[in-house]
Amino acid sequence: MTKKAMWAEVLIFLTFIFGFFIANLVVPDREMSEQENKSLQQLPRFSFEALFDKTFTKEFETYTTDQFVLRDEWITLKAASELALGKEENNDVSYGKDQTLIEAFEEPDRSSSDKNVGYLNQLVANTDADVYFALIPGKSEIWADRLPARTPNDSQADYIEYCYGLSEANNVDILGAMREHADEYIYYRTDHHWTSLGAYYGYSAIGKAMDIAVPALDSYTGRRVVSDSFYGTTWSSSGFSWVKPDSMEIFADAPEGLKITSYPEGSPVEGQLYDESKLAVKDKYSMFMGGNCPLHEIVTGNDGPSLLIIRDSYTDSLIPFLLEDFSEIHVVDLRYYRLSIADYIAEHDFDNVLVAYSVDT
Repeated sequence: MTKKAMWAEVLIFLTFIFGFFIANLVVPDREMSEQENKSLQQLPRFSFEALFDKTFTKEFETYTTDQFVLRDEWITLKAASELALGKEENNDVSYGKDQTLIEAFEEPDRSSSDKNVGYLNQLVANTDADVYFALIPGKSEIWADRLPARTPNDSQADYIEYCYGLSEANNVDILGAMREHADEYIYYRTDHHWTSLGAYYGYSAIGKAMDIAVPALDSYTGRRVVSDSFYGTTWSSSGFSWVKPDSMEIFADAPEGLKITSYPEGSPVEGQLYDESKLAVKDKYSMFMGGNCPLHEIVTGNDGPSLLIIRDSYTDSLIPFLLEDFSEIHVVDLRYYRLSIADYIAEHDFDNVLVAYSVDT
């Protein structure tokens, strides 16, 4: 290599480094990464106390990483590079068939499962209500054939069987219902939730367990697509930004006479079955019931028994199917509800209790 060529390489390298340095100085900081669906670290305030206890250096390191110019593009490049090198996984998300993004299942410690099912059995023993237990399998089980070969993936079916073996509630076979319709669009490719169609099949399994007459799929004449640009949480963490988006459906509009009272921060506010303003933001799944909330109280205007649902976010897209079958539906998320659930059940004297969680929860 001639001296002129060597200096040319050095100049190009320095120009590259200096260019990124200047760009990082002049490009405004972002508060949010839509692609990653997370808040980004802002410039930390300097103090000697923060310097000496190392919080400043830690936050500044995160700040430089979060605010690095073209961050989203670099994340995509990393994911593409992993694929090019034959590694069909990035950030614990596998790039599966049909552009399906899947987080493989790792069975939790069984002592934790024993403890949680023990709480369920205490509920069964201490209420006069009929208690139903529904574990909802994810796509790593139902669409396991879409995973890249040799991807480590524990059996959700075995885990469900184990938990149901401990349960003293009425167990709901959602696994069987989802397996029966595995060739349909029952999970979002870019998100960990089931689609509205998947929720319908889950409702069918619940209806069978509760002896409820479930309407035929083609009876939902109001079925319509509300978004064809949904990118979910799995997409956000994967870096596979070129994947095509999902579509979102609702099967029926909110019925006349429906009243929803939500308690997002303790005080009651008017809730919504579908908050379509959420379709304009990244977290479009929060359109269902307005997203995570400690407590919803739903008065349907129909005759029938009352139902308490102890749930995670899968249930948000299930609730619209249950409205015709119950006079009241109360929905509690124990991740956010801080009061005594036993006292709440005693106060309202529910006819039925549905404990419904995704296996991943």
